Amino acid sequence: MRLILMALLAGMTAACSGGGASTPAPTPTPTPTPTPTLEVTLTPSATSQTAAESNFAASFTLNASFTGTSSAPVVPDLQFDPAVLIQDGPVVQTGNVFAYKFKTLTGLQPKRYSSTISFRLCRETACTTVYPGSSKTFVYALNVDLLDWTTLQRNASHDGYVHAAFDPAVFTNSWEWAPASTTGIQPVAAKKGFVFATRNTSNGETVVHAVDGATGTERWQFSLGNVSSASGPALVGNRLAVSSMFISSGNNQIKILDPDKGTFATNLLFAAQWSTFAQPTGVGNELYLASGYYGNVVYSYDLAALTDRWNANGSGGHTWDGETVAIDDKYAYYYSGNLDVFDRASGALVKSIADPSWVWNGYSYFGSPIVSSPNNVIAYSGTRVPSYNLSLPLTSFDIAAGTVRWRSARSYSNLPAVAKGVLYAGSNSNGQLDALNEQTGAVLWSWPLPAGESFVGNVLVTDTLLFFSTTAKTYAIALEGAHDVKWTAPVSGWLAITPDAKLVVTSSSKIATYSLQ
Repeated sequence: MRLILMALLAGMTAACSGGGASTPAPTPTPTPTPTPTLEVTLTPSATSQTAAESNFAASFTLNASFTGTSSAPVVPDLQFDPAVLIQDGPVVQTGNVFAYKFKTLTGLQPKRYSSTISFRLCRETACTTVYPGSSKTFVYALNVDLLDWTTLQRNASHDGYVHAAFDPAVFTNSWEWAPASTTGIQPVAAKKGFVFATRNTSNGETVVHAVDGATGTERWQFSLGNVSSASGPALVGNRLAVSSMFISSGNNQIKILDPDKGTFATNLLFAAQWSTFAQPTGVGNELYLASGYYGNVVYSYDLAALTDRWNANGSGGHTWDGETVAIDDKYAYYYSGNLDVFDRASGALVKSIADPSWVWNGYSYFGSPIVSSPNNVIAYSGTRVPSYNLSLPLTSFDIAAGTVRWRSARSYSNLPAVAKGVLYAGSNSNGQLDALNEQTGAVLWSWPLPAGESFVGNVLVTDTLLFFSTTAKTYAIALEGAHDVKWTAPVSGWLAITPDAKLVVTSSSKIATYSLQ
């Protein structure tokens, strides 16, 4: 019996030893809580918008709403293209709705942009865990359009600048418009889908035409009759304005037309005698004209009400015709030996800045002051006979100080352009095109005029190329590097770039166009 008890005790001891100890039951792993589904709906206020080439910015809102609940945090995560859009303020949450505001970047190159906007809801800021049903996207399209070419040298500043980068490798011939019996065509205006021109005919008639910007086919025409002279058209608000003169009088007519249909709206009157007119200038619904029976008068009209606003006499009195007024936010600028500064609202003469370099070469000016930057206006020093072969110095006026800032050491021949602090002008007397520092007048670089050629018309500047015409052809040269020739066309004349990205070359007998994109 004792042996049996000892055996039992030995067995029990062995069972309690380290080698044979029992393993405790494992702690159960908790079942993970499934991430709930949060179904998201995106509601943008716009999926396609249009902005202008200038500093205009389009804006829109985006509401991201969700259904469902979660005991964990709900963190929104939004992705978009920062090269096109910026978020305009913080996200605002109201219940199950996250509200965003966006605006487009200013100064974008004119083209079509496509940007995918992605939204999702996460359990943490790092977005390691994404709620099912919350990942949604939509595509936002932005068209950045070129601005209208409204008047001489494009706009009321007359700076000849187009904010766009063009690739000469893709330039192609587009269309030509050459009506029979044409004896002259004035510089054009253009808006999307339209190019407007004033044409003289061999029978003495003067006709305003609208041609299709894409095809060059005629859309409408309006006869001015057998007038003595007429300007090129100018776009002013939703009107088209053409200055005309039948005979010397105090009742010459600015014809106001509907640019879409060519229908007549009214005549606005002004004084002139045997004048040749530059295009008038418009800002908003305000129209400005430089004329007068003996010159030296600036007229302003309201094209919304189709009434006169004011007229005012200049201080110089040396220019009768061929000039268009320059406009900025506050003032209208008129050159007639002095640079006169008029208040836009009242027509009051704010100040007159004398030009000691002024030279009289006849009653015609054939150009305009240029508002090259705030507080800086540049103008040719003197009048010119009806030819751009006469070269004159350029003078820069400090508007705030009422003084001359600089006078160019060389004389120039065509209508200059200015952009980003650089003024571009061609000189027939010196045989070169110069790039001048806008603030000092110092020559930064020059391009030699080919032998036997002369500059004509105007200079047009973009972000990458400089366009100009000679008597032989139209050139595009690079603004950077060696300023080498990137493209030429076998036509020459007045240049413009339309909102449809077409280079328009206007000669005395035809309009030739080239697609730039």
